[in-house]
Amino acid sequence: MKVLYNWLKEFVEFGATPAELRSRLSTSGTSVDSIEESKAGPVLDAELNANRPDCLGHYGIAREVAALYGAGLKKVEPKFAEAASRVSDAVRVTIEATDVCHRFTARVVRGVKVQPSPDWLRHRLEALGHTPINNVVDVSNYVMFELGQPLHTFDFDKLGGNEIVVRRARAGEEIRTLDGAKRTLTKETCVVAGGAGGQRAESIAGVMGGADSEIGFATRNVLIEAAWWDPIAIRRTSKALNLRSEASMRFERGTDIEMAELASRRAAELIVQLAGGEVLQGVVDVYPDKWKGAEIELSSAEIVRVMGEPVPGLEVEGTLKALGFKPKRGASGATGVAWKCKRPSWRRDVTREIDLVEEVARIYGYDKFPGRLPAAKSPAKREALAEAEELLRDRLAGLG
Repeated sequence: MKVLYNWLKEFVEFGATPAELRSRLSTSGTSVDSIEESKAGPVLDAELNANRPDCLGHYGIAREVAALYGAGLKKVEPKFAEAASRVSDAVRVTIEATDVCHRFTARVVRGVKVQPSPDWLRHRLEALGHTPINNVVDVSNYVMFELGQPLHTFDFDKLGGNEIVVRRARAGEEIRTLDGAKRTLTKETCVVAGGAGGQRAESIAGVMGGADSEIGFATRNVLIEAAWWDPIAIRRTSKALNLRSEASMRFERGTDIEMAELASRRAAELIVQLAGGEVLQGVVDVYPDKWKGAEIELSSAEIVRVMGEPVPGLEVEGTLKALGFKPKRGASGATGVAWKCKRPSWRRDVTREIDLVEEVARIYGYDKFPGRLPAAKSPAKREALAEAEELLRDRLAGLG
């Protein structure tokens, strides 16, 4: 993933140069292959592990930087005025494919003026290897690169009604996607459908939107979709259709289900700033099973056992807090200090105590731990037949 140095500095204050940041990120597990210059400033080309979808947005990388440098991470707090009309009166959402879609949010912006994006937005997207299209579509892509949450924007007037249905495709159902290709779907494909009762597929869920409801210069009313899709289902669909996108790549790895509504608000804020219009009051948020973060315990004794050296308690707490684990220190016992940590929604990969040890160690710095072999549990001794085997080996060698 390409990361803009100046974009990171909007979320966290740090004094490291791009080269220094590259080195520090690389030693903490986020390998940065190179640094390039662009109209938007220095661009770091980062290679991310498959289990770190939280870093597929600048905000996730900024969280890492804040933890590494002990700096504060600025909150994303979108602000915009809302109309008197409620969005729930303009659109309703039904999720039929509940095994694929665990959350779907819809927000409507009326009276926009679609036009080319300003230079700052175009330069940032171009630096990330993305072609600008227009201010509304560019905002949805910008928010994806910023927060890691893919969005889709529909021309609301082309949806054929006020009903959105998330369902399985019908066998043989066709859709023309944004790349211009007509695709035949199977019953395994999940679609976002519009019209009365969700008659017409408007997008392939989590992969790519449909051309029939795409944003154009004549668009006046926009529906913003921010949803969470099952990673396995999206991977199967993408592979079956031989269709990959920036959105599908993120959904395949597992996005943050709690980010959907915030990303929707952020998109609405930017659309109003760049395209005008008014945001209908509220959001349609179908979210049946809300996220409940599991609690994981970490002990100072386990850090010593795995890493060979203790880490100061304040360092442990500061690191876990910066990464979003909300550590609570328990009473000290014979095995040292223990913390109860709540797993944040963006770190589904952290499930065990050893995972927390790794988080602390990589931020603290692997170079601070001495390189040494673990202590032997018993003294070494020769096996009973070792001398006889050596004698036999010598005799056989002597005989050729």
